[in-house]
Amino acid sequence: MLPGCLVWIVAAALGLLLFGCAGPGTTTTTQIEYQPDMYVQQSVRPLGTDHVDASLPAMRVPPAHTVPVNYTPFPQPSDVSGVDSIVDPLPITPAVLAKGRQLFDNYCIVCHGPLANGLGYIVPKMTQPPPLIAGAPLQFSDGRIFTIVTQGQGNMPPYQTELDSAQRWAIIHYVRVLQLAANPSPSDMARAQRAGMDFSHDLPPAEGPNGPIPGSEAIPH
Repeated sequence: MLPGCLVWIVAAALGLLLFGCAGPGTTTTTQIEYQPDMYVQQSVRPLGTDHVDASLPAMRVPPAHTVPVNYTPFPQPSDVSGVDSIVDPLPITPAVLAKGRQLFDNYCIVCHGPLANGLGYIVPKMTQPPPLIAGAPLQFSDGRIFTIVTQGQGNMPPYQTELDSAQRWAIIHYVRVLQLAANPSPSDMARAQRAGMDFSHDLPPAEGPNGPIPGSEAIPH
């Protein structure tokens, strides 16, 4: 048999346990439990009411002109004709073009290819995108390209969180350079020949199964 004091301790423990519980269909305000914040939370419930003022909905419309943290608002929605009036605000300088090339080679080259001809390193494992150096993209305005990069189009995801607005504009300047390089005029070619320009090393390498592959060999054929 249990000693008398131990019996009383067990009985008291059972009493406290029963005191902190409620039977089916009943409620209690005692709520004797360990770490009640794990159970009773002040989280907002969908379609619920405010914890302070029950006459107000829990989820409210944000104040006008507020944006999420670290979010850069886009100047124009993509469904208005005004995008064609947006011009690239960055100057065309060697530093801007070098930055644009670096970002293009980091974010765009895998699909669009080093020459923006649609022969990226994902081809033919994934769908080949249309070239940026021929056809309709040659007629796209800066604002339209900026909109596509920002909000995505087709299989292309948006890059508004990966690239800030200045980085996107720098890429657009570099895309214009690729378009011009793919469609040079006779005078452009003559000037390049007189300057002794060498374009054989313009293609960046790719990472192959056995190490880096020269750019000229990495392009799909």
